[in-house]
Amino acid sequence: MMMSSDMIPPGYRFRPTDEQLINHYLLRRAMGLPIPWSILEKDLYGEKANPWDVFSDVSDSAWEIVKDVNRVIYVFTKLSKVNAEKTRIARRAGCGTWDGQTTRKNIYNESKELIGFMKMFSFKVTKEGGSEDTRVQQDRNDHWIMHEYSLAGVSLQYELKYKDYVICKITRTCKANYQQFHQQQPIIPSSVNNSHDETDSDNSKRPSAAQEEEEDSSSRRGEKKQKTTTTEEDHILRIVKVWSISMV
Repeated sequence: MMMSSDMIPPGYRFRPTDEQLINHYLLRRAMGLPIPWSILEKDLYGEKANPWDVFSDVSDSAWEIVKDVNRVIYVFTKLSKVNAEKTRIARRAGCGTWDGQTTRKNIYNESKELIGFMKMFSFKVTKEGGSEDTRVQQDRNDHWIMHEYSLAGVSLQYELKYKDYVICKITRTCKANYQQFHQQQPIIPSSVNNSHDETDSDNSKRPSAAQEEEEDSSSRRGEKKQKTTTTEEDHILRIVKVWSISMV
């Protein structure tokens, strides 16, 4: 049975590990089996696949919002090959392309068996085009990142009905929110800085702890020396006094 987001208690978040994405979602989707959580299916590639157009019908509640800056969502998509040898994937999407940023990462199960790959892409605009709404969205200059998970290793040994499917984690960084987020960061007012400067200036006039300790030690040595001198003088006076009496 597929679980809908309405059945999840408030406060819970969909944050699966790489292994969970492969074993419990992508592999089951490729085998035609039910998955434990409802995940959207979108065409991320093609002439009309600008990411802001692809997700234009997705409500804000479907995204996981992180610090009012990033929006994260998971989707299934189907890959298509460029050449007859089926070695290259078509990455064109609307007025741009999903460009690979890193080498692929191997994903293993608990038995240390290879079960899938993960590769990261970012969307780059390469040409102008589209409707006026598209231009407005493009002017926002939101930053789009995609982590693509594909099957590999022992996962390919199963009977797969849909071999060309992958699951993608899409992260959208909203430029307007990013600027607003940084503008709202607390700034120490100049008066506070001046106050600290004045305090530091006053402290600079005071002797340091080492100086105070040295002066205190010197003072104690002086007092001790003075007491020693006084004791010696008293002793001499007593001797003189006794000698004077004996002479009489």
